[in-house]
Amino acid sequence: MVSSMDEFAKNLVKRGHKLLIVCPSYPELDVMALEEPVPTLRIPSLPAVVSKEDRLAKLWYEPEVFRELDAFKPDVVHIQTEFSIGQMGRRYCHHRGFPIISTCHTHWEMYISNYLHFLPPFLGKTIARILMRQVYNRDTVVIVPSRQIEAVLRRYGVQREIVCIPNGVDNSLFYPRLQEASEFRAKIAQRFPALSSGPILLFAGRLGYEKNVLLLMDAFIKVLQEISEANLIFIGDGPVREELRHKAQNAGIQNHVHFTGYVPRTELPLYYSIATIFTFPSVTETQGLVTIESMLCGTPVVGVNEMGTAEVMEGERGGLLAENNAESVAEKILLLLKNPSLLEQKRQEALAQGQRWTIENSCTLLENVYRRFTPSQS
Repeated sequence: MVSSMDEFAKNLVKRGHKLLIVCPSYPELDVMALEEPVPTLRIPSLPAVVSKEDRLAKLWYEPEVFRELDAFKPDVVHIQTEFSIGQMGRRYCHHRGFPIISTCHTHWEMYISNYLHFLPPFLGKTIARILMRQVYNRDTVVIVPSRQIEAVLRRYGVQREIVCIPNGVDNSLFYPRLQEASEFRAKIAQRFPALSSGPILLFAGRLGYEKNVLLLMDAFIKVLQEISEANLIFIGDGPVREELRHKAQNAGIQNHVHFTGYVPRTELPLYYSIATIFTFPSVTETQGLVTIESMLCGTPVVGVNEMGTAEVMEGERGGLLAENNAESVAEKILLLLKNPSLLEQKRQEALAQGQRWTIENSCTLLENVYRRFTPSQS
């Protein structure tokens, strides 16, 4: 969600719009004192009870936030979450007479068990469905990044207008870095010596159960049985990192599995460019920006044939789609690694397919929605 908002915000500013982003404060960012690329109002926050990585805004700051928004004088308000900030934004729209434009980023039915572990799965899913139905049926228009999530909301009983606007990727940042790739690979091989040779499989994203990363590790173990010099890089962090590390150690493949932690966004294109295949096993994505980023860099994808990944790849354009099991994922990876001509074909397809999902195209669609609800345009 953050990457999507960042891309839209930068592109809207480039087009001459004035923006104010309202979001929770994060202590680690406050310590770093990073410069905000877009004017940002950070609300003092508390840790979310169900996730140490997430923050909830302190709602008693609402009057101050409303004063800041009034001073900014927005023409349109766009809400990006269902929770504390989102509800604050919805109350602001209600009190000031703005239509409620929102974006549904998360398929909570698939995620909620990772946050509310104490609930039986069926109860957690029922709560997620009721929450989403109640929240979005009060909005004016709901933006979704894919037709898949639109179908989910309709199935829940959301009756409001739904507009599909894919999350776009900045193709001025994400493109093949062929000249820099060999030098970058040599650089990271100093940290991870095994990366000096052999094919590289790459994953980028939160290392959480909802991303299906344990299945990817099982698939990689099978890949190594046939291609012993292969490597797997995990970019990102999350609650499953140590479990993945232990799984690799128990299988005796720890020298082939590498954890970078979070990396600067500007460095991601270099990782995509050195990767042979981008592997993305998640079955919960409303869209999946990382698959688009990878394809724009000319790196074919092996994903699971579910949700946003299936929609972005539109069949198998730019890679191969597997069933949701380790055997199938390993089979698709090996098919590409063992067939250089097929791998090259999928590289070329990836470059073409990625261009369909650029931020320029998506931002134009978003502007059109804003114009419909801006008084000066009515």
